[in-house]
Amino acid sequence: MIKVGLLGFGKTGREVARELLIEESVHLVCVFKYHDTYVAGKEVGHLLGMDSTGVKVSLCSDLKQVLMETEPDVLIDFAAKRSLMNYLDTIAECEVNLVICSTGYNDTQINRIKEKSKDFGIAWCPNITDGINMLSKLGRIVKESWPEADISIIETHHSMKKGISGTAMKLAENLRDSEDIKIGRAIDSARIENEIILHKVRLGGVIGRHEIIFGNPYQTITLTHNTISRRAFGRGAIRAAHWIDGKKGFYTMDNVIST
Repeated sequence: MIKVGLLGFGKTGREVARELLIEESVHLVCVFKYHDTYVAGKEVGHLLGMDSTGVKVSLCSDLKQVLMETEPDVLIDFAAKRSLMNYLDTIAECEVNLVICSTGYNDTQINRIKEKSKDFGIAWCPNITDGINMLSKLGRIVKESWPEADISIIETHHSMKKGISGTAMKLAENLRDSEDIKIGRAIDSARIENEIILHKVRLGGVIGRHEIIFGNPYQTITLTHNTISRRAFGRGAIRAAHWIDGKKGFYTMDNVIST
């Protein structure tokens, strides 16, 4: 059993916490919320409609103190990127390994994370579910076998999600050889040869759906992954937490699932 902490207690963080509490191979010892909301100081189990766990929601402003008191082996990040970047030095100082599941980081931030990984272990896993990683691998197999096919990616998420899916961008980058990656297309424009097009749909309460479509003038192949419960993120995070425990350096989900 390893001791884990959780950074982020929003819609996804709550379901991840639920999964961490029922999983026998991990022991959830701390949970952090960035903003001072009504959940701060309240018992995690009670907030989730479960039995008492003895773990209360702490604010990130108390991160160092709580990490030193609870001594988690691994901290799992499902918070907004600003939460992690503001407290990355503190996490490194406390020598707690890290699984990063949040998205939206720019190159400067990623480089800072990589630099910090010299001091402790970081698993960079913005695409944390097994299914998404299988979709990525299958997409690459199709691309290599059918290099002349056109490629489009459609990502569908709930109505409140802003921006393009980081997972969709990762899928496109995995498929790219020399192609340009474009987001959307002008109404009156035709497909330009040698490009990968990303389209986004915002619809109701959809958790996450990603489709890779390959096609030529006579046929198409569609690969699809649906996230039907946010608890899927928890399962992937548990796997990554066990993998990064005791390691130093910067790794990705590809490293996690290949061993």
